[in-house]
Amino acid sequence: MPDMLTLKLAMPIDSIKVIESQGMAVEPGTSPADLQGEAQDKLEIQKQRYEQAMQALEASAEKLHRIYEKMIVEHRQAIAKLAVDIARKILAQKVKDGDYQIESIIQEALNNSPTRQNVVVRLNPQDLAQCQQMQQGDGVFASVKLVADPDIGPAQCVIDTPKGKVEALIEEHLEQVTRALTKAVQAKP
Repeated sequence: MPDMLTLKLAMPIDSIKVIESQGMAVEPGTSPADLQGEAQDKLEIQKQRYEQAMQALEASAEKLHRIYEKMIVEHRQAIAKLAVDIARKILAQKVKDGDYQIESIIQEALNNSPTRQNVVVRLNPQDLAQCQQMQQGDGVFASVKLVADPDIGPAQCVIDTPKGKVEALIEEHLEQVTRALTKAVQAKP
């Protein structure tokens, strides 16, 4: 054995007394059965400590898992909010630049309308001029009344019908997207 210690004694050894064995003090006159009982007790104590440590580790792991899940949900919510904020800025820039098709916006709102008879489409005055040109033909806009409404922003419209109204407002659409994303984020584990 490489770590073995060698001692040279001047005289021969008459007797040996074991003072300690495997961490336990051995009293003179202690029987092997007593030593085995003490070892069993120490083993039982170690087993209890091990079980307590395992329970503490399992509780800590569960707590960490809950924290992780909460962080994931919070990050998903932050990402969803960021996505809507980016969409809001892009839409605002497109509206500012006039890069939108009011006809498509009105058509979508008409598709969601409860009826197509006695329909009044309220538009921003700037969008009204463009739509009046399309109203001259036999298209979808021929059967609706177009009205200027300065309270409605560009690229938006409100459709009034005898059965209710349909709003095609940018902020309302963004709020719907926000609600849908929030619901989807909260539904995921």
